[in-house]
Amino acid sequence: MNVLALTVAELRRYRRPLERLAIGFLVLVPTLYGGLYLWSNWDPYGKVDTIKVAVVNDDVPVTTDDGEKVTAGDQMVDELEKEPVVDWTPTDAAEAADGLAAGRYLMVITIPSDFSANLASVEGGSPQAARVVLARDGANGFIVSVASRGAALELQERINQAALAAYLRVAFGDLGELKSGLKDAAKGASDLADGAAAAHDGATKLSSGLKTAVTGTTKLRDGAEKVADGNEQIAAVVDPVTDDLLPLLPGAVDAAGDVTAAVSDLTDAVATGASSIGAQTTATVAALDALAAAHPELADDRTFTTAHDAAEAAAARADDVTAATKDVAAAAKDAQSAADAIGAKAPAIEKKISGARDDIDALATGSRQVADGLADLVPALSDAQDGAAQLADGTQKLDDGATKLADSLTGAAGKVPHIDDPEATADAISSPSLVEEKGVNLAPTYGAGLAPFFFGIALCVFGVVAFTVLRPINPRGLTSRASSVTVALAGFLPVAVVGIVGGWVLTAVIVLTLGLDPVSWPGLLGLVTLGSLAFTAIAHALRTAWGVVGSSIALVLLMLQLTSCAGISPVQTLPGFFQALHPVLPMTYVVDGLRIAMTGGPSDRLGLDLLVVAGFLAVAVAAGVLVVRWRRRWHVEELKPVLGE
Repeated sequence: MNVLALTVAELRRYRRPLERLAIGFLVLVPTLYGGLYLWSNWDPYGKVDTIKVAVVNDDVPVTTDDGEKVTAGDQMVDELEKEPVVDWTPTDAAEAADGLAAGRYLMVITIPSDFSANLASVEGGSPQAARVVLARDGANGFIVSVASRGAALELQERINQAALAAYLRVAFGDLGELKSGLKDAAKGASDLADGAAAAHDGATKLSSGLKTAVTGTTKLRDGAEKVADGNEQIAAVVDPVTDDLLPLLPGAVDAAGDVTAAVSDLTDAVATGASSIGAQTTATVAALDALAAAHPELADDRTFTTAHDAAEAAAARADDVTAATKDVAAAAKDAQSAADAIGAKAPAIEKKISGARDDIDALATGSRQVADGLADLVPALSDAQDGAAQLADGTQKLDDGATKLADSLTGAAGKVPHIDDPEATADAISSPSLVEEKGVNLAPTYGAGLAPFFFGIALCVFGVVAFTVLRPINPRGLTSRASSVTVALAGFLPVAVVGIVGGWVLTAVIVLTLGLDPVSWPGLLGLVTLGSLAFTAIAHALRTAWGVVGSSIALVLLMLQLTSCAGISPVQTLPGFFQALHPVLPMTYVVDGLRIAMTGGPSDRLGLDLLVVAGFLAVAVAAGVLVVRWRRRWHVEELKPVLGE
């Protein structure tokens, strides 16, 4: 009898209704195990809007210094209700606590009383963190705790965004004033630089002028010293003279009057006498002339001649004296007039001489003071020159620094951006980036992502369960003349056929009821078929070899495959032990291939998965043949009942 005939005969053996019901049950095992779980978890996120989350708003609105009323708590509640991701339910604290404990609310969001105050604190220069309390009860489920952590992060992000936007609105509101102030400061610094440059020029000229002034003042000091010395010498001469002259001036005036009077008297006397003398000499000459006429002989007389000549000379002199006397009398008269004038002016002259003496003394004192002042002025001007030189250096540094400051402020003003709409800009920068998700080969729903894993589990569970209902091998086959290959396949193929049908039923149910849309139908059906055959072959070999103990081993093997196939978490996140098992167990390749067939992926990897699963199938079938060959060797222990049978 060939393998096919033995397979058909084995299936026909189950004729009674209960036995056929058992076969039907086995066909439905993959669907019951994988289908029910996928059904219950196909799209859990599609109904999150039915989850009630209590919102307790205890916030107290505040008014800022600018008079703006901040109602951040009410705004947050409004924003939550605009996006009804869950059923946000505003309520009070007592109702929220009771509902959380009773399970009516899976989470409670509490907005504290200082929420608005903390958000508004950004305008005061001391911003405080705005806090929201998210409460959950672990008794409502672990997934709720995980979801609440995600909600907490989302709320924190929104609160941070609102706080940052408020802060940036304040900052950008002042940014225009800052830019304008920087420009004004830059202009002021530029003007300061210009002024410093002008001051430097002036200080340089001042230093040069002071240097010239020091030189000139030094010369002036030396001249003033000489003038002071000369004036003092003049005063030393004039003072004694005036002191001696002033007392004598009145007497001199009186003496001059007396002298002129005496001269006047003298001239009068001389004039009178001169007239008498002139007459007498003239008479004498006339007498002598008469005598000579009377006595011609006297002409030769020397004595007479001499006397006659002397008389004529005396007569001539008398005329001269008379003329001179007249002149002296006139001069004496003039002198008297002058003496009278001097006498009249003597007090004024005396006063002028006294005043001149005082002026000379004052001039001497003043010139000495000027000389002393110039002597003090020279070192002061020298110090001023040094100070002017330092001022020139300082103004040069001020010019350089002001120029650099002006350049820096101009550059800083240029770097401050011009914000046309501070509020819109603040809102944009508070959310500076948007995450755009792009992916390939993505599962459309949560259940579609888990389907490869639960398909693999369902197919593997079928192999374990099937041999608790169907026998792995026909006992008569062991004693027949049929080859071990024929006997082994005759026990394996009936269950394998049921398993293939069960896998296809599972696929049809998920596609038709849940809407699974595989990318590759051939790949999906091929892996379902090969996976079912491989898992069934492994369970067949173990059950044939060790009976119920073999099924227990298959169950342990199932557990190891579940934990190491990376059906839910990436293999990199698994412990080292399971990472080591990952590449050597068949479910790894069944799950990977089903994932590619259902949602897409590299076709070469899908082909590799098919080949590896086929390899596991071949090895398992060969192992089953070897087990059958081993079972055909009878031992005494075989007469004992097998555990559980």
